[in-house]
Amino acid sequence: MSPHAPLILGHRGLSASHLENSMEAFRAALAAGMDGFELDVQPTRDGVCLVLHDEDLARTANGAGLLRQMKATELPPLKNGEPLPRLADVLELPAKLINVELKGEPGWQQALAAVEAAEALDRVLFSSFEHSEILQLWAACEGARCGFLWETDEALDLSAEELADLPDALWFHPPLKAVAARPELWAPHAGRLAIWGMKSPAEAKGLPFAPAVLIADGR
Repeated sequence: MSPHAPLILGHRGLSASHLENSMEAFRAALAAGMDGFELDVQPTRDGVCLVLHDEDLARTANGAGLLRQMKATELPPLKNGEPLPRLADVLELPAKLINVELKGEPGWQQALAAVEAAEALDRVLFSSFEHSEILQLWAACEGARCGFLWETDEALDLSAEELADLPDALWFHPPLKAVAARPELWAPHAGRLAIWGMKSPAEAKGLPFAPAVLIADGR
């Protein structure tokens, strides 16, 4: 059992009640008492690291086209009227921890550059389903906290030997469903687990250990 309670992060901000990946959602997560939030980033054609989950612009107001084919100045606002958030602007918020998920590839260079420019490396945890992106980022900056993301079926197929073979500094980001199915597999790594896939942190109370981080849609 970890001696500390998990840090609670809002999934894409307080996405249960606010537009996901918006400044409004990030501020709401902090106002609700969360320790920080998770967000998705990818670069525009001119190399600006923006916060958006999808490659296309369907989540924006009357948006069409692909994010990476457009310049930052050409992008439509979000559906709540806000401009698409830049990672640099989000890093100014007083969060204890921000989980920066890299979407697609490549993109780690722009994300790392924004975090280093904001002197926020100690408050950021990078993650991605594209494990090669994480390994490249970590090779470029050994001081960065980096983690592998797994979908449920992938996490359920992992063995203890496979996890043990991964670097000790690497974080693990499995979904709650996979952790609950085999808690004995994940318990030895509790101090570097960031578990996602829940509506509220209460869903993880049945685990026999306390992970380092819980990522939930709401408080």
